[in-house]
Amino acid sequence: MNNKMLIVTHGLLGSALIDVAGKIIGDFETGCLTAISNENLSTTELAGRIRSATESDPDSFYILATDFPGGSCFIASRKVASASGRIMSVSGLNISMILSFLTKRELYPGMQLVEIIKTDGNRAILS
Repeated sequence: MNNKMLIVTHGLLGSALIDVAGKIIGDFETGCLTAISNENLSTTELAGRIRSATESDPDSFYILATDFPGGSCFIASRKVASASGRIMSVSGLNISMILSFLTKRELYPGMQLVEIIKTDGNRAILS
């Protein structure tokens, strides 16, 4: 199964993170990483966009990565993920999680990759 990540964020944060990841890691496969913004969308409309994106490729495992828990991006992503065994939602997105996804997405199956991404994201938080 092919692993894909949808970055679901407020405003243009998701697009900016994808741009930065490309500058750090170089070129990566088009379509494996996509941003969806909540800008000017209700939570229901945002969930519809996420659902459309994930239904367009039913053979892929999707990781829905949101900027923070509790907001509309989080709520919409959780709603879509809860209806499918091939979609998982994680929150608290940082650049380390995206780099982890890009470098490990072909090495691990979906649920194992989610746990690795979460571990790598937590490891990047220092005080």
